Amino acid sequence: MALTAEKIEEIKKKLISTSPEKQQEKLQEIVANLTEDEIADLQKALSGSQCPFCSMVEGQIPVKKVYEDAQVMAILDINPANKGHTLVFPKNHASIMSQLDDKTINHLFKIVNKISIALFESLGVEGTNILIANGKAAGQTSPHVLVNVIPRSKGDQVSIGWEPMKISEKEMSEIQQKIIHKTKEIKSTDEVPVIRSSCPSDEVKVIKTRKRIPTGNFF
Repeated sequence: MALTAEKIEEIKKKLISTSPEKQQEKLQEIVANLTEDEIADLQKALSGSQCPFCSMVEGQIPVKKVYEDAQVMAILDINPANKGHTLVFPKNHASIMSQLDDKTINHLFKIVNKISIALFESLGVEGTNILIANGKAAGQTSPHVLVNVIPRSKGDQVSIGWEPMKISEKEMSEIQQKIIHKTKEIKSTDEVPVIRSSCPSDEVKVIKTRKRIPTGNFF
């Protein structure tokens, strides 16, 4: 049985009323109750649908904006972990962090830090969590890269953590070597010497630009 136009419109309204980073999860719930023919109809109806965060950038979805510049936008999460929970994201579409260039990443995290400071000063919070779910296995449900800035206060109900795993010294060393093997592939195109104030003779190199490996869309 085909989906009616009314049913499709109802589904779209449900998705729009859901927090953008939860829309993929909500869509999966809806699809689970549809037949194959209905799923095909829904796919056709949504095929022209844009990423919700890109729609926000274009002003097609109303948001509570707290900051915007040429590269980045910051909005209040409509389903916050705490009051003031802010989502910061690049205006240009990218699904995961490796699709962003260094300039955008640098600016993104500069603004994330400014937003964090603003939360301290405006809301009197005692701390912030800066969180990114980068990839589906890491819990990413948004089709667009975003950074969560979550205000924290003593005794709040926000729970963030994991169970520490046991790992042997041998395995730790093996993992270390695997990572080192890959980090050696990072090519510096612009190295600038930096002198530490505490040890003027100790010169270190700061990598300004990195060569990135292109990756596909995870969603």
